[in-house]
Parts: sequence; C-alpha cells; structure tokens
Amino acid sequence: MKVWRKGSWINLREKISATPLSYDERCLLMLFKIEAGGIVPMHAHPQSQYGLVISGRGVFATKDAKIEVSEGDSYCIPANEEHGFEAIEEVLILDIFVPPRMDYVSLTRKPDHEV
Repeated sequence: MKVWRKGSWINLREKISATPLSYDERCLLMLFKIEAGGIVPMHAHPQSQYGLVISGRGVFATKDAKIEVSEGDSYCIPANEEHGFEAIEEVLILDIFVPPRMDYVSLTRKPDHEV
C-alpha cells in the first residue's frame, strides 16, 4: 500500500493549478483548482479522463457541444476526444487519467508512506 499526503499546488498556467495525488502504471489521480475565468484550451490525449466536480461551476466544450457542470457532477471523456473547459466560478475538480498522462506523471512525487 502507498499513501501520499496532500502536496503543494503547482501552477500549470494562468488561473490553473494542480496537485498530483496517487498513481501507478495504470492510472493517475489529480486535483485541479481553476480560478473563475480560467480556461483549459481545446485539446485531446490518448488517455480516458474521469472526473468529479468537488465544488464550483464551469463549462466543458467538445467539438459538438457545451455543457455546464457543478458540484457533485461527474464525467467521462473518452480517449482522443477533443475537449476544453472554462471556469464560471472557482472550481475544484478531481480527475483520473487511465492510463496515466505522462506529462503529469513528471509532476508527481514518491509516496509519503509505503508498506
């Protein structure tokens, strides 16, 4: 078993911060904080992305639609689907990437406890 204590926020871009949580070779758990007005530009990646909006509100965009999400909503973005996000108010989101996004794995740290 491995345990990670909450780490520091890492600034990814203007108004967007993240904290890598736990991970292994199969998935990566990340916590994102996006300030009101923060924008994640349209992008795609080969990983499936599962998430939960812990607090706040925002709008996901795909090539076909826009949908508002808020506290308690969960979602699944299939691998390679183009998507983006804009925070209406500060939003806290828990995301799981399967398999791990290697660009985010580079931000992770070793577990605080391992048994």
